[in-house]
Amino acid sequence: MVNYVFRVVSVYEAWASGRDLSGDEVYEASSLLGSPTRKLEVFLSRFRDVIGQVVEERCCEAGGGRVCIYSWSRRAFKRYFPVALDAGGTIVYYGGGVVELLSYPLHRAFDLGVRGVELPGGEPSLVTPRIDGWQVNLYWDPILSRWMFSTRYVLHNMVFVRGELKVEEYGLTINPIVSVAEALASRVGLYGRLDGYKGWTFTLMIEGEEPATWVRGPPEASKVEEYKFILVAARKPNGELVDPLDSLKLAETLGVEGIAMRALEVKALEEARESVDYPSIFLWYLTRGDLEHPEVYEVKSEVYDDYINAVKGSNAKSYVLLLTSGSERVIERLKGAIGDNIVSETLQKLEELGEVLEEASRSNPDDLRRLLRSKRLKQDTVIATLKALEEGKPVRAIRILLSSLLEDWRIEDTPLIIANLVEDVKAVARSL
Repeated sequence: MVNYVFRVVSVYEAWASGRDLSGDEVYEASSLLGSPTRKLEVFLSRFRDVIGQVVEERCCEAGGGRVCIYSWSRRAFKRYFPVALDAGGTIVYYGGGVVELLSYPLHRAFDLGVRGVELPGGEPSLVTPRIDGWQVNLYWDPILSRWMFSTRYVLHNMVFVRGELKVEEYGLTINPIVSVAEALASRVGLYGRLDGYKGWTFTLMIEGEEPATWVRGPPEASKVEEYKFILVAARKPNGELVDPLDSLKLAETLGVEGIAMRALEVKALEEARESVDYPSIFLWYLTRGDLEHPEVYEVKSEVYDDYINAVKGSNAKSYVLLLTSGSERVIERLKGAIGDNIVSETLQKLEELGEVLEEASRSNPDDLRRLLRSKRLKQDTVIATLKALEEGKPVRAIRILLSSLLEDWRIEDTPLIIANLVEDVKAVARSL
């Protein structure tokens, strides 16, 4: 079993306890940190640069020692050396000279938006959607002698309050996502179905009637009957990740839905990037990598968040960004969700705006600049809008301009706001 985080911290703890490390141990651990070396001091320096920095370590006292959860920092650039892959909520116990792996959740996927990440050749074994919910990891805790949930970032007894981490006594659940997971597990009888699975780690999504992107917060305990579990991954005690297709039977045993039930057929990556149904998709290459870390790639939608904001929140800014995205697929979905008439009217006004902005930029750029400044736009917005027009990119200019002007407005106000702007710019374009 090779959880990369666990292996590295085990080597470090051995050194911290006074044991001399062999050159092979130093080389192995430093390689997992992405910087191979046989020099102890270089390894220790790299360890301190990674653990607690780009890999966040959150610990609390428990069982006469401490329990720590390891997560990739959301503020750090995405990188994919081995330890980074397992920084998705790995939980380790340190106590009495023993280092024990408690939770070994699904490893991180490679994000196609990261420089240097490319899809391998051949077809993926499986394509699944990212569920727009809340992820939890379920594992057997030998300290508490019961099944426990964590999130990717904190333990059950941890929660962020106004950006500060609050930690309570180990065993006391204060994390709202974990609280809902526990209530949901009790409601669906999950705990009673876990006999024989000690040592396994289950990665599940909590899915509600409303997408988490729209909720913008934890699930609500009062609505637990509206939520359900979806099993995304299951890992055996030896570290092997169960094939998602094979885990369908396991999901049935646990009384939850398996992610493979939602398998997708994606003919082109552009479909994923223009998806308004899912935040992203995962492409599983189960024959690549090893049994513990098969390669998984994530393709993120470039329009999903704006679509949710537009359809759920009638957000004018998101609405216009979608209409100017260049995707006919997205526009057709908007017509179905919002209405053909208002979408067609807005598209017409956007076309007119592009024409008069280009005309004003050519015929009277100084007055156009003054007009935009009179709209109480930030100077950076005015500069970026004019630069886009100078470069012959009217759609980009519109996106920059309306992103500011439509802040806090609703979709139904959009055609009139754009029409008024068209008239103002038209007057500038055609003034002598």
